[in-house]
Amino acid sequence: MRNLWTIIKKELKRFFTDKRMLVSLVLPGLMIFLLYSIMGSVITSNLGQSEDQVYSLKVDYEPAGFSDALGEIYHLDYQNDLTEDEALTMVTNKELDLYVVFPSDFMDEYNAGNKPNIVMNYNGASSTSSTIAEIYSSFLSASLQGYTVETNNQATDLDISVQIITGLIPFLLITFLYTGVMAVAPESIAGEKERGTIASLLITPVKRSTIALGKIIALSITGLASATSSFIGLMVSLPKLAGTDSGFDLSIYGVGTYLLVFLVIISTVLVFTVLISLISTYAKSIKEASSFAMPLMIIVMLVGVSTMMGTASNNTALYLIPVYNSTNALLSIFSLQVDYLNLAITIISNLLITGLGVFVLTRMFNSEKIMFRK
Repeated sequence: MRNLWTIIKKELKRFFTDKRMLVSLVLPGLMIFLLYSIMGSVITSNLGQSEDQVYSLKVDYEPAGFSDALGEIYHLDYQNDLTEDEALTMVTNKELDLYVVFPSDFMDEYNAGNKPNIVMNYNGASSTSSTIAEIYSSFLSASLQGYTVETNNQATDLDISVQIITGLIPFLLITFLYTGVMAVAPESIAGEKERGTIASLLITPVKRSTIALGKIIALSITGLASATSSFIGLMVSLPKLAGTDSGFDLSIYGVGTYLLVFLVIISTVLVFTVLISLISTYAKSIKEASSFAMPLMIIVMLVGVSTMMGTASNNTALYLIPVYNSTNALLSIFSLQVDYLNLAITIISNLLITGLGVFVLTRMFNSEKIMFRK
């Protein structure tokens, strides 16, 4: 028993005194907390449930005082001066959140025990419109009994297609780009250090800067091939994922759209390649490289989730931030609302970061202390 306790103490001491192991124990819980906190904030804000959210609506023939209680809870902006055609058009264009039509004799029919029909027009491609439609419908259920509701989704097929794609593609594509590079980079550099073959490569007459650059280019090509395969598979499977009755249509995107997407993909792959190569060069083994790269993967997922249900940022300065800029650029491209200035900043900043990373990597390759780190 004494020997058993000695072994337990020895192992626990090793775990809790090794800074790298301690970080690996604490970091996952911290990252999960941040991930779910950001997800909750993003989902709440995009569902139009913030305290300052103002819902615009038009209600025809609403019974006097019917929605006074609703107005005490939510900020409602009534636009009852609109005509029927104007209201329907504005709902379709996401300029009006909800258009409700009560029968002109609603109260007479309701008091007579009949079931008057209420028509609700909303835009299912707008989270704000969907939210107020659900709120209003719940309020009807709580306030009245014995009526029917006809709901009309004024979203176009274009809106539905864009909603499905922007909700999935940027996040999944960024994740695929990272995992594609992660699958090959540690093996190429940390793997050679672990096997001892890196020493043979470094003593060749080839400059170490050339070796570093060659690895970056080869890894980038491999990562790009993996990303391209994932992207094609994802786009081909989307119609089946969305369902045949969803109105999903990939024909809304032309060749120009896909070219812009691939420009972002290429620049992002270069960033991921150089970052993971730096980590792999510092690490002593594949296992250590994978451990060091895990926090970066969680950050990538956090950034992807933060834009998963939103719209692309209009803040130009944010497009200088790697990963975040690529996700937002993809979001704007697939939303068919490309800001070419922000797109250019994204690509240029990614290339500059790549260049800086290659410079640091060559310095690391020239350091005996790093390359033969024990």
